Amino acid sequence: MTIQLDCPWCLDEVTFTVDETDDEMVCTACNTRMAFAPDPVTTFGLLYEAAAA
Repeated sequence: MTIQLDCPWCLDEVTFTVDETDDEMVCTACNTRMAFAPDPVTTFGLLYEAAAA
């Protein structure tokens, strides 16, 4: 599955490839790997709260 998000690392709106079996997303621009959760609120927290910390 792919989704369009703002990457908190490369600061660009890019497509993320989601590997649901590994519960991770990969930014197609900077190749940063991030945790993924099927719940959108949890995914948002993993992406943006982790980047801000």
